[in-house]
Amino acid sequence: MRWFVRRLSAVIALAFASMTVAVIATPGVSSADCGSNMSFNPATNACNLPPAPPDWYTPPPPYAPSYAPLDTPPPPPAPWWAPVAPVWNNGLHRWGVVLGPANITGVWVPID
Repeated sequence: MRWFVRRLSAVIALAFASMTVAVIATPGVSSADCGSNMSFNPATNACNLPPAPPDWYTPPPPYAPSYAPLDTPPPPPAPWWAPVAPVWNNGLHRWGVVLGPANITGVWVPID
């Protein structure tokens, strides 16, 4: 039994030591003075800007979600009975309101 307890304590100590080294060393390795939108190359110690978007890319309108098509109309004003702002439904290509708890069983009602 002593043999098992010694081996188990050695394994646990080794696991905690490796976790401690990982927690202490990781911030030091990845703490480059790059901006939040830049990436760090550890091989060259350089901060790089992200690549420019391709010529064919057109961002969606500022009022539409990122997954909406480019021809998305602006959202209508919220109806008086709606407790929340209108949301875009990509399946029906319409604006609507989610009534009820959205994270459980909310009902999407279209706005005409």
